[in-house]
Amino acid sequence: MQSSPLLQQRLLLATALLGALVFFWGLGDIGLMSFNEARRAIPASGMFASGDWLLPRINGELYLSKPPLLYWLAATAAHLFGSANEWAVRLPSALAASAMVVLSYRFALRKFGAWPALFTAQILIANAGFAMFARRAEIEMLLAALCSSALLAALHYTRGDGGRGWLRLSYFLLGLAVLTKGPLALLFVTLPLLVDALYGRSTRQWDALRDVLGWAIFLVVGLSWYAAVTWQLGPDIWATIAKKDMLNKMQSATGEPFYNYVLWLLTDFFPAGLLLFIAPLATWRRWKLLGDRIVLLIAVAVPLLLYTLFSDKHAKYLLPLYPFLAMLLGIRLGELFEHGGKVLRRSLLVCGLLLPALYAGFFGLAEARVFDYRIAVFPQFSQWLRSMPNTPLYGYRDLDERLMYYAHRDIPLIDEPSLLQMKTSGKPALILVENAHIEAVRPHANCLLQEFRPYLKKNKSLAVFGMGAACPAPRQEAK
Repeated sequence: MQSSPLLQQRLLLATALLGALVFFWGLGDIGLMSFNEARRAIPASGMFASGDWLLPRINGELYLSKPPLLYWLAATAAHLFGSANEWAVRLPSALAASAMVVLSYRFALRKFGAWPALFTAQILIANAGFAMFARRAEIEMLLAALCSSALLAALHYTRGDGGRGWLRLSYFLLGLAVLTKGPLALLFVTLPLLVDALYGRSTRQWDALRDVLGWAIFLVVGLSWYAAVTWQLGPDIWATIAKKDMLNKMQSATGEPFYNYVLWLLTDFFPAGLLLFIAPLATWRRWKLLGDRIVLLIAVAVPLLLYTLFSDKHAKYLLPLYPFLAMLLGIRLGELFEHGGKVLRRSLLVCGLLLPALYAGFFGLAEARVFDYRIAVFPQFSQWLRSMPNTPLYGYRDLDERLMYYAHRDIPLIDEPSLLQMKTSGKPALILVENAHIEAVRPHANCLLQEFRPYLKKNKSLAVFGMGAACPAPRQEAK
């Protein structure tokens, strides 16, 4: 089989089309899949409706745990589409994933050649975690795109391929990453650059870390929102947030074992991740003298090792290192392709297109059906609630945030004493109660208006109890 430029171009075009399908096909056709999606969609929807772009809110309360860049982008998409619907709030993630694939391909093409670059793109597209978060209204994909592009821009400078403009771009992107999820972005960009400088010991590497104007750009961009909020609300607002979001994640004694990250990476990168076990020592001996490969290893290993110290572990935390691991695996596949026989080469090319095609088919055709039992309740609930637009709505004890998104209004939470007081007052109200609390509320409510099943799980339900005049006449006691 000839490694012709025409063949590479055709495969690249097919890969790009499959990537577009994986990231965009049916993006808004399925309801919010997690409460985390709702936590990003609700502030964006609120900004779109109220015009207050400084202070994110969930259920009427300030929500400053995460910076607002994703909310700003989603609210901007909502203005373009006229609604903060599922498509609009997920669009920033899909675009961020697309940008990551393109940038990783371009970097690998320049440094390692056409075949490693093509395999890099295919590995990212056919990656379980990467593809899923490309289709979710969550922070991680935008953070990953900004961190990886910031590091790639810095490497473009430190490797002598570009001037200081690339370095300043890196600091600007790093500032945007801080506006996405806070100072944690430094762990994926600045720390690997520091380790790379200690390893390489070149003047240009150290200059990248000492660039005064670059750090000024980073501070102006990254701290702008924090400064504005502090000016308006005072500095004490950050004390609780810092303790909850940073210290607790590192100090909790109930964390999962460190090897969970390794297992998650192997799962997401299957089957390409199995290449890590093929002659690893021989591969290391070849690569250890090649700086461009070493820096990719550093970009993967440094955040991975650091995150093992965190007790609160989630696979999505490692998304910023996925492009660099994909490049390492793409290089390895490129070596096998160049030295392999006809059958191996053809198999690699077929798998490189087949796996993204399978992912595209799943997300475009099967995902909504497979998970219908988890999300079908939300459009049903939203449609039913429109029939009672003026009745006050409350939630008992706790609610999945998706109910607040699909209710298109705040849902104050009440406890048992508030419920009893509400019953005594006789005022009309709707009480949303999730499965675990239904029997506790039933004796105190005036009627059961609606019950949605399944709700999030096949054996769970969501009940809507009525109080006072919200119940049909004659008033019926809940049974």
